[in-house]
Parts: sequence; C-alpha cells; structure tokens
Amino acid sequence: MEVEFILKKFDKEFGNKFKTESKIVEEASKAPYLVSPILSSKGKRALGVLVAEDEEDIFKAVKICDQYRIPLVARGAGTSTIGQVLPIKEVVVLDINKIDKEIELDNNWVKVSPGVKVKNTLDFLRKRGKELRVYPSSFYISTIGGYIAGGDVGIGSFQYGYHFDNNGIRELKVIGSTGKYVIRGDETLGIAQAAGTNGIITEAEVSVVDYEDWKDQIIPLNSVGEVVSTLSRLKEYRDKIRRITIEDVDTLSLVSRNRINDIGKWNLIVSSTRSFGQEVNLRFLDELAFAAIYVTMSKLTGFKDYFYEVRLLSLDSFNNVVSQIKRALNSKVLIHGDVMTLNNDIIVYTVFISEKSNFDIIDLIMRKEGIPFEIHSIEVNDRVDSSYRLELMKKYKRILDPHDIFNPGKLRL
Repeated sequence: MEVEFILKKFDKEFGNKFKTESKIVEEASKAPYLVSPILSSKGKRALGVLVAEDEEDIFKAVKICDQYRIPLVARGAGTSTIGQVLPIKEVVVLDINKIDKEIELDNNWVKVSPGVKVKNTLDFLRKRGKELRVYPSSFYISTIGGYIAGGDVGIGSFQYGYHFDNNGIRELKVIGSTGKYVIRGDETLGIAQAAGTNGIITEAEVSVVDYEDWKDQIIPLNSVGEVVSTLSRLKEYRDKIRRITIEDVDTLSLVSRNRINDIGKWNLIVSSTRSFGQEVNLRFLDELAFAAIYVTMSKLTGFKDYFYEVRLLSLDSFNNVVSQIKRALNSKVLIHGDVMTLNNDIIVYTVFISEKSNFDIIDLIMRKEGIPFEIHSIEVNDRVDSSYRLELMKKYKRILDPHDIFNPGKLRL
C-alpha cells in the first residue's frame, strides 16, 4: 500500500485529528520508557497519529486499517517497558488519551475508560475507601488500558499475584476489525497482557479492594540467606502485606541518597499494616517497584554501558544465583527484587543491573543453574507463562483480527 494513499485517506476521513507533523510522529514512534538496549533497536517510524476523540473514531479507523491492511498500534501514555507501543512495522498510531475519562464504582469493581490515568483512578477510589487490587509502579503516568494490555504485575502482587488472575477483570469492551465485543470472566485473559494485538479496549471493569493505611518499613539483613528465610516467614502474613521489594546495599544507597539511616547489606522494604521493621516515610519507594527500577537506575548509575536482565526466580534459585553473582562481581552489579505470589509460591522478579560486559559472567552462572535467558522479548509468546492464557490470546487474535492489523509481529500464532 502506497504511503501517500494512506496519508490522504486518513486526512480525508479525520481532518486535523490525523497528525503527520514530524515532532508528533517521532514521539509516537518510540517508547520513552523502553530502556532495554535489545528492544530499542527494533522500532520503525510511524506513518501518522490519529488522535481519537470518541469510540466512533476508533471504530472508523479500525475499519479503514482492516480494509487496506494498514497496521495499527494503540497508544495511551506510552509507559510500557516491554515494546508494547514500539512500532516494528510502518503503522498508524491510535492515540486514545482523549477518549471520555469515565470512572464508576460498583461495590468491588470499578468501570473505567482506557485512557484514564491509573493515578486518577486511585485518587477516585481512595476518596471512597477503595483502591485497585494490583496496579503498576508507573501509576502516576500510565493509563488503565495500557496496563491491562501490557502489564501483569505491580504493587499488590505479593497479596494477589497477577492483576488479571482470580477474577481481577470482570469485563472488557473491545473493538476488533470484525466488530465490537464484550468479553467477560476468564475469557478476558485472551486480551489482558496481549500487548494490544487483540483489538482496542474501550472500557474495563477491574477488581478493587478496601484501602488500608499501609506503612513502608525497612528490614536490614546481612546475607541473601537471611533474605530468603525472612521471606519464607512473611508468607504467612500475605493478607497484611501490600508489597515487598529486595534491595542490595548499593541499589538502596543510590536511590535513597542517604535518606535512610539503617541500611543493611541486604534490605527488605515491606508495606504492611503490621509492624515488621523501621518505618520509613519516603515517597521515593515508588521508584523501587518492577519496571520503575529500570528507569530509575538508568539515570542514577555511573555505568558507561548500562544494561539489565530480568529473571523470575524461586526462593532457592534466588539464593543460589544471587549469591554466586555477588561473589563474582560484588558492587559491580546492582540487584533489585520484587516479591510476588504466583500459584501460591513466592517468586522474585529479579533485576540485575551492570555494565554490559559483565553479563558474560552473569549469564554463565545462570546457565549453570539452569535459568534460561529471558531478556524482554518483543513477542508476547515469550513473556506469557501460562499455556492456557497464550491459547486464549491466539483464539481472540483469530476472532478479532484475522488480517493481523493490530500491533503485527507481537503475537505468533
């Protein structure tokens, strides 16, 4: 399809809602929080940006793209760190930020438009004594739609696991190239975390919980072994612990900038209604959760060739792998962990940050321990850890997008 034809078609249909100015297109062609050096090299320049103002704009754009086989990528705040909004083909970018900002509470569910910021949703809920069950560390800038389409964990994952597990999403309204759909219950797992490959979310109903006054506390420890044994004990208080992060002394010192007095060689930061350690009332703790740590540390470290890798590790694997890597590299590697409960097991979302040249040593230790290489993949298939969910995603790709116009190249059938 000729580029000129595409531009004229969208200009005719949408007028000044369709933007082709270089600055706007360049911004929409990149992911500002995409810090993986591997993913960063894969992006293409978008053809143009359609700023949708209502659901009808979305529906019309989808129909045009499907008719002429024009790839389409939906974009909210663009905070994804996994390549969700990164065009890997020449695409039209659909900006959904102007779509009606509706929020409606229904007992333990909140109905929300996709372009609503997570922070605004939290503010709305907390005034009513509620909060989202699980929400991303980028809550102050990310949108609900982007989180559902690309995220899976966040603040609250120690209590509840993935945000979409165990009835985390009641209903999604989605526009596909074959029509408008209402998807409910477990079937929503075919849309959640699918990176926008299965249509455009126009409304979501997600689970909320009662708000409690969580206190951030630090538990300083001397070794990785102490970290693991303490986490094993904390599991019995899961319903009273909102989140737990693990920081080695170098990581926490960099982020805290000497704002915490009692720092151990290893540290657990626990948000809980119970007392487990020294209370710390510092807002920077939001910078130490999941993908926020990549962005934070890319700005703070002195590494000339900044690089990171992520692994999901059981407690035993965390103990074995991290102990060896620290012995080999000491302060030359920074280690952060987000502690989750997945299928009733404690799993540590472990981030290793260092000079790129040090990853030969890190990867050698990983391979020796049978831990596969898992740097963020551009394709959803390599990130989804459930064959059931992956098959649902493929099912809905075939139903909603038979011509593969939505974020093509991100889901293998």
